[in-house]
Amino acid sequence: MLDPTCTPPAENDDQALAELHAQCRADYEQAVANRAVRAGAARDQLALGRAHAAEGGVAR
Repeated sequence: MLDPTCTPPAENDDQALAELHAQCRADYEQAVANRAVRAGAARDQLALGRAHAAEGGVAR
């Protein structure tokens, strides 16, 4: 059974190269988005840790 999400093979080398570049751009954009999410989570954890410390909490 063929995967319905697969694209058919490229008709020529130029099309194949364009498809590869498009996939690389999409992968790069996803990686950038993932890094932004992780950075935001790290900032949230740092802020929570600082707030906890300011309240006299002890880090464990």
